[in-house]
Amino acid sequence: MKLAGATRPVLGHLADLDTVRSERQRREISVQVWARSTPALASGLLPIGAWALYLTGGLSAGATLVVVSTLGAARWFAWTTASLVSQLPSARVWTRRTVAMTGVGAYSAPVPGVDLAAGTAPAPEPPPRHPLRRLEMVGFGALHTDGTLAVHDVDLTVERGELVLVVGPVGSGKSSLLRALAGIVHHTGSLRWNGEPVTSPELFLRPQQVGYVGQLPRVLSGTVADNVALGHEVDAAGAVSTAQLEHDLATAGGGLGLLIGHKGTRLSGGQLQRLALARALAPRTELLVADDVSSALDVTTELELWAALREHGVTVVGSTSKRAALVRADQVVVLVDGTVAAHGTWRDLERDWGHLAG
Repeated sequence: MKLAGATRPVLGHLADLDTVRSERQRREISVQVWARSTPALASGLLPIGAWALYLTGGLSAGATLVVVSTLGAARWFAWTTASLVSQLPSARVWTRRTVAMTGVGAYSAPVPGVDLAAGTAPAPEPPPRHPLRRLEMVGFGALHTDGTLAVHDVDLTVERGELVLVVGPVGSGKSSLLRALAGIVHHTGSLRWNGEPVTSPELFLRPQQVGYVGQLPRVLSGTVADNVALGHEVDAAGAVSTAQLEHDLATAGGGLGLLIGHKGTRLSGGQLQRLALARALAPRTELLVADDVSSALDVTTELELWAALREHGVTVVGSTSKRAALVRADQVVVLVDGTVAAHGTWRDLERDWGHLAG
């Protein structure tokens, strides 16, 4: 453009295009505002008009009730029609340009196995599993999106089937460390799975390979089986048994079909934690990352839980402040101010750090 001396004409043309685009966008927004506000305004004025006609004798009481009762459906129809009218131009332009880029044949070609009318599609291919033998962290840390380095310089090796627990005061970075290990937040340093570096944690540390259980688990307003399976073919009964929830469900009388209510209102805090634990274990998870998963459990249930996880050979990295769990851990990591202050068995650490356990 510079060699041809066309800089000024090209900039002028782009400015004209921008003016046209801005004008059409303002026009589209105006149409959307009018189209969507008119039904709301009309639905507010119509009851007043119907009431006025009733008072003046123009409508009977029955006719007035019919008019008012149909306002909800009429408002929905008017709102839907207005949305269709206001969004139709944008949809038409988007479709036209997509067809121009892909071609009519590719745009309208059916997708194998997808039935738009029935709303069905084939299940995705399951990703390959990588059985865990050894997990290594070298200079590992947790980096939040705001740039805060919550944990740094953690060196830890976890063998398959081990129970590794992190203990520390409030705010020491325990949850941040576990979230980084589960791939929920970014990490610094090196993370190796069977000696191979994990370069894409958001893809590699995925559910069904790494299970994460937070302090405040979220549940669905469905059955226990729905919450454990989440639409996948898994052994829900086995996972519930390992999580030590089977007895509670039998006592409630519903088993896997028990409806837990909105946000789990029919379950206690400890039962919610074990339900989330069963959901994480159901797909034969290679590594379980548990953030204070036994905080709401009584001593007996907690001992049974750790024994069951040990029996099934589940590799667990978690946090706790309960002595009953720390005693059974293969390794205990003491975290203070985002760094490892001590590391070993609880028998060796209890004298200096026993005040952190309850």
